[in-house]
Amino acid sequence: MGKDRKKIQKKKAQKTAKQKAKKAQHKRQHGFRTPLALRGALQGPVHECWEAVELFDDMRGIGSVLMTRKAEHGQIVLGVFLLDVYCLGIKDAYIRLMPEAQYRHQLEQIKRGQKLAKTSPERARKLIEDTEAYARELGFEPHKDYQGAKKIFGDIDSGACQDTFEFGRDGQPLYFAGPYDNERFRKRIIRTLTEKCGPDGFHYVMPPADLPSDFFER
Repeated sequence: MGKDRKKIQKKKAQKTAKQKAKKAQHKRQHGFRTPLALRGALQGPVHECWEAVELFDDMRGIGSVLMTRKAEHGQIVLGVFLLDVYCLGIKDAYIRLMPEAQYRHQLEQIKRGQKLAKTSPERARKLIEDTEAYARELGFEPHKDYQGAKKIFGDIDSGACQDTFEFGRDGQPLYFAGPYDNERFRKRIIRTLTEKCGPDGFHYVMPPADLPSDFFER
């Protein structure tokens, strides 16, 4: 009886794990429920869009794209997307509803770390979506909150933007290890790039002091 109970419990645990995995997959594929406070605000007109000026010139290829909509009562919907145009795609994303004064303050905070210039809504959406597509081809999923944040796009027509973007660096993906990328994460990125591009099909930059001599052997 004891063994039978253990088998039953094991099967129940496996079933529960499968159900959770299925729900998580459905959430990733179909997006997140938009908070009630945001639903009406997302219908507002596009207000401002910003793009990191040196996004494709910076050594790391990392910068932000911001999109805003004007809501009622002086509120602003802010969508922020941190892009890695050299390799990983959408590294971070979030959407917030806030008073305009708070938006202006947050905008200034972001500007302290990077130069931003106004851009068109069509270019902003195209740049974000093309970055996501490039990273997906390499095997990298966008940040978990991207599905919710991209709802700020609404009916913006990215097809109206004729600009094209050259992703990667010198014709190949470049993984620039960030200060918060632990060894396990770095190894996963290198392994994925090796499988997709071959051992000589990409570049990487890592802090030498943090890289064990047997990094690629484990």
